[in-house]
Amino acid sequence: MLAFGVAAVAATIQGVVRDPSGAGVEKVEVTVSGAALSAPRAAQTDAQGRFSFDGLAPGDYQISARARGFVQFQNSVTISQQPAVEFNIQLTIQAQEASVEVGGKRSALANSDPNYRALRDSGLAEAFNVENAVLRRDLGELRLKSGVVAFLPPVLGRVAMGVFVGQGSLHFTPAVPLEASYFKMLTDETAMDEEFDTAVLCFTDGTYQELKSAGFGAPGSDTRLKSGVEEALRAFRNRMRHRIESPQSMLQAMLLDEEIPNVEAELAAELYNPHSSPSFAAYLHGRRFHDLRFLIAPRGAMRHMPSPEEVGLINIDPGDRRDAILYLSHTNAEFQAQTASSREDKRIVAAKHYRIETAIAKNGRLTANADVTFDALRDGDRIIDFGLLPSLRVISVATADEKDASFIQEDRKQDGSFYTVLPQPTVKGQSYTLRIAYEGNKVIADAGQGNYAVGARTSWYPSLNTFQDRSTYDLTFKVPKQFTLIGVGKLVKEWREDDYAASQWVSEIPLAVAGFNYGNFKKKQRSDEETHYSLEAYATSEVPDYLHGRGFGAMAPSAMADSALVDAENSIRVYTHYFGQLPYGRIAITQQPQFNFGQSWPTLVYLPVSAFLDSTQRWSLMGRGAFRFADFIQEVTPHEVAHQWWGHLVGWATYHDQWLSEGFADFSAGLFLDVTEKKRDTAQQFWERGRKMITEKNEYGRSANDAGPLWMGIRLDTYKTGSAYRKLVYPKGGYTLHMLRMLMWDPQTHDGDFIALMHDFVKTNIDRNASTEDFLAAVNRHMKKSMDLDHNGRADWFFRDWVYSNEIPSYHLDYSLTPADEGKMLLTGKITQSGVSDNFVMAVPVYVEFDAWPQMIGSAALRGSHTSNEFKVLLPKKPKRVLLNVNHDVLAADSTVSGN
Repeated sequence: MLAFGVAAVAATIQGVVRDPSGAGVEKVEVTVSGAALSAPRAAQTDAQGRFSFDGLAPGDYQISARARGFVQFQNSVTISQQPAVEFNIQLTIQAQEASVEVGGKRSALANSDPNYRALRDSGLAEAFNVENAVLRRDLGELRLKSGVVAFLPPVLGRVAMGVFVGQGSLHFTPAVPLEASYFKMLTDETAMDEEFDTAVLCFTDGTYQELKSAGFGAPGSDTRLKSGVEEALRAFRNRMRHRIESPQSMLQAMLLDEEIPNVEAELAAELYNPHSSPSFAAYLHGRRFHDLRFLIAPRGAMRHMPSPEEVGLINIDPGDRRDAILYLSHTNAEFQAQTASSREDKRIVAAKHYRIETAIAKNGRLTANADVTFDALRDGDRIIDFGLLPSLRVISVATADEKDASFIQEDRKQDGSFYTVLPQPTVKGQSYTLRIAYEGNKVIADAGQGNYAVGARTSWYPSLNTFQDRSTYDLTFKVPKQFTLIGVGKLVKEWREDDYAASQWVSEIPLAVAGFNYGNFKKKQRSDEETHYSLEAYATSEVPDYLHGRGFGAMAPSAMADSALVDAENSIRVYTHYFGQLPYGRIAITQQPQFNFGQSWPTLVYLPVSAFLDSTQRWSLMGRGAFRFADFIQEVTPHEVAHQWWGHLVGWATYHDQWLSEGFADFSAGLFLDVTEKKRDTAQQFWERGRKMITEKNEYGRSANDAGPLWMGIRLDTYKTGSAYRKLVYPKGGYTLHMLRMLMWDPQTHDGDFIALMHDFVKTNIDRNASTEDFLAAVNRHMKKSMDLDHNGRADWFFRDWVYSNEIPSYHLDYSLTPADEGKMLLTGKITQSGVSDNFVMAVPVYVEFDAWPQMIGSAALRGSHTSNEFKVLLPKKPKRVLLNVNHDVLAADSTVSGN
């Protein structure tokens, strides 16, 4: 077929052969073969290293170059319709050991892979008309009603990209009930029916063959049509290659900021591996949805969340209520075969060890060498994606035998994610090591007065499968000598090199992530004989610049370091008792200049500077707001310390399961308050704040709980339910564990059954990424008769109601007290559960208060919106009060009591 009615013309392949220094090499024998050539053609480079082959027809060619003292070069190139193809060759010196110097000239192999370049740069080659062509993919149906479809030339023998311009439609009906409900909440529709005028298709399945068989006739020489298709491709490339450094929505941050995917690199990765399952992606400009994406990706439509689900329907439109992942689920075929699972492993490699040497200059610029060792999890992969901040520019990549390797990293303001191109396909089970040299800014930000904000905490180094893999680390840092750096793992050595302080941090225990903090710190340290833990605190002598002159007086943040150490020590004692022993042996509590959030890495906690201020200082800064903020200060240290168990020792499998990290840490903070605070109502106030956070309505009349169940994770954040992830996954996840604790409470053994459950769950999942189903299995192993509300020996009912559903009940107790013999009192009552569906079941406890703290006298199991049968309890005397749900035993919209 003709491309837009233009006849094919002869083309030229030309280029320069260079040695490793970049100088041209003369008298190199260059050979071209393939395509329509009946025999290879040869040429010799001139004094500047130039060569040229002309009169070549469109097609795939193989180029080889041979020169004495150099390794023979071989690679492929594709000619489409361009008159000339620039193809430069970098020779490698034979039998010469290569070395990598950080800060050197960037390797000529950057973005040089010819197949990647063909996908990245090629124009449209083949076009034809289509009418009512239908592509059925999973639950979606793309109908190209009328128009023209054009394709890029084949790469590695396969066509992988096409562009449609005309009239088309997408029909998609969500099949999974939970996803269908979420879809309707966002769109007010039960199915997607969207008209579109352009579609860019990226695929490794049979799309090209399907559309070619359905097509007819060339579109002719209509320049408007030609320019329309070309403009659609140009607009797509501009949009997909533009990195947004200040995202306006959660979805923009996920897809267009640090982890912006390079579409062509992802396609090349699939094309290189003949074992890859086929993929399909349609990028649509619709009538209502201007950036609508229908994805079927075997490695996960949103794998960096992380998510194992292969099918996604995504609309990017910041400021619109439908800016969201509208649908994300496993393939319909998996559901039909009942094989869909959160435990599906989508990784292609598994990181085993990192050896990283990092230097931080006085201006905060970072330079590093990273040796990354990983195991291949399948055969055939050549392109491996890493997590690296696009502002950190890769200089070179070398293999274990010190040979330079190709890599992909476009401009930092574009789709600058980092990929390596291995010289040979991976072999399953084999280990590989790559040395990656890189440098750049935007990791360290100077906040003034010796305070530095450390950013890019998962991407300051070329990471693989962050939070999914467990790896050992050997980290060496060199920083200006007046500053202190604290790393994960254990400090094994410190020394000086001129004006720089150097330190080495090693972790022989596999960790989910590595990090560091940095500043002009003062250090305090103590050891806890009870838990055999070493605790350190690092804080500055001055507050950051933005807090100067705000009435703080002379007190330094470091003066409050002892308080942080005490809270950390007590947290570790409580959690060790309830959850089990940590293997790390140390923890560093460090100050960061950020004011209102903390973070926890293995052995390293970042606390906000506000946690190192006293109440007087916070009052001078915040006024009456300091009272409410005091709750955050009270909770932040135990919450972040709890992440040493929840998130690190035991990880989370997918975004669905992140409540096992954040929710469990939130519960742990409440548990800490319950165990350590003298005032018993302190913990009750904690749970009441959580209840309000979950149920209170926002300006759109929606609560965080209205956004969906815990299971939806980060997707709870939508235009009309902003911050719902923080307001639901943290407190409701915590409440879920708290309710289990209350259900398992025994008046004789107290928390003994609950402690056994948590120890079992930790031991079973150490150094694993646990799923919600894993936790359910642990609960089932520790079921008590009083918990068996479905009478099947399982806790499925509890997870159905509290994890996979967003129902919240209300309760009312109506009671009476009548005198009985010997001064006793007869309590008679009924409990009503309302606001829930027929299958919702929960046990709600009744308490009475005599002289001390209320004591539970029993509980009623209620199913659906229903009033219990009348109960009678003989009490020893008249109580001061009869109470319902006094310990926030059940997350309830309302709990009321009436009676005499």
